[in-house]
Amino acid sequence: MYDVVVLGAGAAGLMCAMEAGRRGRRVLVLERNDQPGKKILISGGGRCNFTNLYAGPEHYYSENPDFCRSALAAYPPASFIALVESHGIAYHEKKLGQLFCDGSAREVLDMLLDECSAAGVELRFGRQVLEVSKDDSFRVVTDSGVVEAESLVVATGGLSIPQLGASGLGYEIAVQFGLRRVRTRPGLVPFTFLKQDLEFFRS
Repeated sequence: MYDVVVLGAGAAGLMCAMEAGRRGRRVLVLERNDQPGKKILISGGGRCNFTNLYAGPEHYYSENPDFCRSALAAYPPASFIALVESHGIAYHEKKLGQLFCDGSAREVLDMLLDECSAAGVELRFGRQVLEVSKDDSFRVVTDSGVVEAESLVVATGGLSIPQLGASGLGYEIAVQFGLRRVRTRPGLVPFTFLKQDLEFFRS
């Protein structure tokens, strides 16, 4: 039994877990991949484009514009930059305020894992979620056992890169609990063409 179970050990899941742990919650993170942060490691061409100096509500497209206003007010880019600097991670600015590690994206992943460890977060990798239900508490059935928690955080990501373990689990859980699902569409993802189409579009 945990206070919080987080599904997904990507950037969002690890950030959430470390914050919950800092607040004295007993936290478990379940990740289906055999290692955390696979998408972090490939972001920014392996240098992790970890934030943007000019991230503001006006740069986001959403059906709920108030969400990004409140989220960025509570945790602006400067807060994450301060965390990066506290870990001695060197970085540089590219065009339009994009911040990248001087070294490897691994530094940002290690930072998040260190923060989770310091906050007492438990992480389990290679765990497949088979079923989620809720009575008095949330019950998560995995291929290696059952865990329960007062709170459940679904941070499983989108569908963009299946090779990195992306799946529709988060959407399935949302529908199961009666949440309205916004129609998905590609965003910030590569196009994949058949060979003959690729030749036509290459130029």
